[in-house]
Amino acid sequence: MHWASFRLTTAIVLCGWLLTACGTAPPSDGAGRNNASDQAASTDMAAEHALGGQNVPAHQSSPPSEASASAENHEDPAEALGSRSFATAKLDSKSAATPTVNWNEPSDGPYPKLQPGEPVWIDVSISQQRMYIKSGQKTLYTMIISSGVDGSKATYTPRGTFYVQPERGTWFYTPRFHEGAKYWVSWLNHGQYLFHSVPMDKDGHVIVKDARKLGHEDSHGCIHLTIPDAKWVYEHIPTGTKVVIHD
Repeated sequence: MHWASFRLTTAIVLCGWLLTACGTAPPSDGAGRNNASDQAASTDMAAEHALGGQNVPAHQSSPPSEASASAENHEDPAEALGSRSFATAKLDSKSAATPTVNWNEPSDGPYPKLQPGEPVWIDVSISQQRMYIKSGQKTLYTMIISSGVDGSKATYTPRGTFYVQPERGTWFYTPRFHEGAKYWVSWLNHGQYLFHSVPMDKDGHVIVKDARKLGHEDSHGCIHLTIPDAKWVYEHIPTGTKVVIHD
């Protein structure tokens, strides 16, 4: 009898030690399947990114209403930057060379008045994060941009000589990336690489964390512009315009 009690006590102590040493139980089969699904979804997204650019106009819809779009419920850039007539404002002396950009303003003051048939072209400098509207070698206007983030095929802005393509629109939204933009113009792969405004959510509100990066690499490969700059490009740069993108 005493031997049976001793064996029972030993078994209880041993089980308690094992539970303490192992901690929580392993995930159920359902949780394991969910983890596998998440990993597969991440792989699919990475593969889609690896195709280059945002593939943005795959889903287009009507632009959000002006009331919705103007709400900008994340933050009012006028409050954040103060009253400034143009987009660029100097920071403190430690970073005076780095611009803070009001995405609701033109980058460089009044836009040029192009003459009918004037042979303008677009010069994009990745190192300067600037886009120059040029006539010959004369710069007519300078726009602050965000190009793709270098170092990954998924977010790289291609370099080379391209030409503005027929595809353009006033609004797109891509559920896959939970973002869209206004005033897009295609310059490569017929809707894959674009000039467009700073990113917006599905309701047309600016995604501030991205908009604040104007002047720095930020996109999936497209060229981000202030909203007025994107509108001007959409309205004034014709199909066939040469686009040169370089470091």
